[in-house]
Amino acid sequence: MAGETTGTLAEVPFVLPTGQFIVPFTTAFGSTENETNDVKNIGYLPPDVTVYGVHYRPTDMDTNVSPAVVHKVTVGSTDVVTGLTGAQTGTGQTVPCIPLRLTAKTAVTVTSTTAAATGAAGTLYLGLICQR
Repeated sequence: MAGETTGTLAEVPFVLPTGQFIVPFTTAFGSTENETNDVKNIGYLPPDVTVYGVHYRPTDMDTNVSPAVVHKVTVGSTDVVTGLTGAQTGTGQTVPCIPLRLTAKTAVTVTSTTAAATGAAGTLYLGLICQR
């Protein structure tokens, strides 16, 4: 069903350094988790960091000859990167964003803004480019 929210928000499992770094997350998608407005909980970013970009590396999650799935990455209530089409073919993208300063622990989610033509199970490797 479209518009479902799934997944568990993962905590950052280590102390983050001073300077610029990538906070990595990995999550599995089921074959029905790329319908329009499906939200996948990814994890939390800690307080006192600034997000500068996203490293998005999905596997192929739309096996149709004319794939359609499109994702966006949201931090808290801010869409930091939209229009990600890598899950159509399993192509990674590194995309900068307008710097977003976090003052509290903040959830990261991925939303399917356009449904997969033929959904397939896959894995998303997501890295948030941050600075403390």
